[in-house]
Amino acid sequence: MSSPVVYYRLTNDYNGPSWALDVVPDSSGELSIARAGDYSGQHWKLVPVNGQANKFYLRTQYKGDELSLDIINDGTNDRVHLAKTGNYTGQFWTLTKVSPESTTFRLSTDFTGPDKFLDVFSDKMKPRMASGNTTGMKWELTVTKIGS
Repeated sequence: MSSPVVYYRLTNDYNGPSWALDVVPDSSGELSIARAGDYSGQHWKLVPVNGQANKFYLRTQYKGDELSLDIINDGTNDRVHLAKTGNYTGQFWTLTKVSPESTTFRLSTDFTGPDKFLDVFSDKMKPRMASGNTTGMKWELTVTKIGS
């Protein structure tokens, strides 16, 4: 018997719980920050990376296991999108608690390193990678769905 799949909604301190990381409903792989709702593009699951302690792929119910959250390797390396799942360091996400008692996490990848975190452009409602310690980098993972 396999374990049930747990899906999470990702919201951050900057936008608050009414806005969540979502997939643009087309084939672009683009992401946005959208009104929170029961949408499969807002149901994220954490899939352990084989052989990598505390590393996860982030995948949505909407796009399935074929696509994972990744970093666009364009020299700037701050744009996130969904890309074909593979053995890519831009898809190896580490979730680090903001403080020991916190339920809030900062998300980084092996590709961009431990000093760049998932954040949002405040004026564009688009996710990105950035350095610093802003409220947009503090993510709450709320269980939204448990399925098979």
